[in-house]
Amino acid sequence: MKRVVLPCLVVLASLVAAPQASAAACQYVKQDLPVPAGAGDVLLNGSSSNNSRIVGHLTVEGNHRAVYWANGTLRHLAPAPNGEEGTVGLDVNNTGVVTGYLLDYRGQDPAVLRPFRYENGAYEQLSVGEGTYGMGQAINDAGDIAGKDDGGVYLWPRGGARKLIAANGGDVIGLTNDGKIVVRASSSVKVYDANGGPTVDIPGGAAGSAVMDNDRVFLRERDASGELVTSEYDLTGARITSHPVQGKLFGRNGSGTVWGMHVQPGTTTQNHALWRSTGRTDLVADPMPLTVGHNDITDAATLIGTYRSGDGLVRPARWLWVCS
Repeated sequence: MKRVVLPCLVVLASLVAAPQASAAACQYVKQDLPVPAGAGDVLLNGSSSNNSRIVGHLTVEGNHRAVYWANGTLRHLAPAPNGEEGTVGLDVNNTGVVTGYLLDYRGQDPAVLRPFRYENGAYEQLSVGEGTYGMGQAINDAGDIAGKDDGGVYLWPRGGARKLIAANGGDVIGLTNDGKIVVRASSSVKVYDANGGPTVDIPGGAAGSAVMDNDRVFLRERDASGELVTSEYDLTGARITSHPVQGKLFGRNGSGTVWGMHVQPGTTTQNHALWRSTGRTDLVADPMPLTVGHNDITDAATLIGTYRSGDGLVRPARWLWVCS
């Protein structure tokens, strides 16, 4: 549904430089999301289209455990079934159905990854080819799941058989309620239609870092003057506009506000900022959100992300826009 970020299963250490203070007497104030006692790093991987649900995973004694938050309340997924040692949640829909993968290390290195659909306290392990691995990367409100199985892109419709979408795919970054499957490859973004419509190809020199949010695809490219910008496309492949986001783009909300990074003039330092129709607002917050993992912006301009706490652990939070 929303774009998702494949998690890195190592400790994250990247920090970002604080931006210059804006002229307005406003700033973002961090509001921690609850985490279980004894948890190590807690990483975010995806969120639902209305941002009411956020999904991720945490580490406990070296094992990965999927968790999600419903309107800020922590929800635990059940322990992994059938002896698998770990669970990772990659996406969640508006009703709290989660997809991701189970980690099976039994006598195997690397681990075998098994895609799942999780709801009402139970896992449904999704079918994969014999001897292959897979992961559910995106889910829509019907509970349909798109993801990878041994390098190919597949759809696991609710109540239906697994369907091959593309034999040589990439990473699924979105699945719409009407069956559009958005796949990020190295040199383009492809929009497949699970209902048999034409495939849309969105080329871009930096398509490998493309994201999808609110049914729009964002990727970096050069404009007519040669400047690096982030272009915004709809799912028909039409270019809507461009944003002066030279670095990473995190998300776009329903009113068109974009959260991303810009380069401070005369330097190579990238700073957080929001772009609205009225112009750019540099972010002021302490601590600033990390640039790794899943980040998003809600319709209320609340930011979703992670930060590094005083004890060095990665923690999930929301940043609320507060004006004095």
